[in-house]
Amino acid sequence: MSDKEMTFTEHLIELRNRLKVVIVSFVVALVFWMAFPRDFISPNPEELVTGTYRPIINLVLEKTLELAGGRARIIAGTVTSPLEVYFVASALMALATISPIIGYEIYAYVNPALYPHERRLIWGFMAAFVGLFAIGALFCYFLVMPLVIRFMAFFADVIGAEFTVTAGDYYMMVFSTVVLMGFLFTVPAIFVLLVRLGILSTSIVTRNRLYVYGILYIIIAIITPDGWLVANTVLFLPMVLLTETAVLVAKRFERERMREGAELTKRCKFCGAQMPYEEVFCPSCGRAQE
Repeated sequence: MSDKEMTFTEHLIELRNRLKVVIVSFVVALVFWMAFPRDFISPNPEELVTGTYRPIINLVLEKTLELAGGRARIIAGTVTSPLEVYFVASALMALATISPIIGYEIYAYVNPALYPHERRLIWGFMAAFVGLFAIGALFCYFLVMPLVIRFMAFFADVIGAEFTVTAGDYYMMVFSTVVLMGFLFTVPAIFVLLVRLGILSTSIVTRNRLYVYGILYIIIAIITPDGWLVANTVLFLPMVLLTETAVLVAKRFERERMREGAELTKRCKFCGAQMPYEEVFCPSCGRAQE
């Protein structure tokens, strides 16, 4: 890539071209999830006529429905609800499919402005971000959501009511909770990055643990769907563990940055004040060091 400085217009053109790539990729992935046959190995054209055709997104919806374990009866609710669920599920899967493309386009756009050490930071951060998002989403999908559904079905049975949920409420509850918890799990990675860049200090957590974890619990309570204490606790404990791990990791980087900063400073021979290593005159007493 050329090292010449780009004009503002050239930056806008490059941004437009990269957005085009993302949008086209999203549309292709969306069509794939909405229209590609589930049984793509041996598709049967007659399914389109008989009404038994199933797109590949049906597999995702079917697995999501299995989380209920037969404890809930899912109904359409409204005329347009099935179509809304179909489109939202396809859009979410399309975004997940093209996430590597989105990450690459963002990196390629900002790459010319990064120093070599910043590039290493970005790659490490992206790996941690993606990994934590996947862990959070899978943890919520396979453990928390079945627990919440069983919990609510139990109380429906206690009062002698049939546990009936509309398709829109059920699927949106699962999708939104899984995605939001995935993003919440990435907060420790963002925290470590901000500490490495010198924007935050680990003391913001270590000196305010009560407030930090209080706010964290409130956020989890807002995200979780009527799961009450059970789901909140199941999600809260791993987040506490991740946060404490992030603090330990960030402290190591903080100490390294302080050592590097100490190596670039010296003490005044006369007043003992800290001063930049390359300075000749002390900013405190004004006396020359040589």
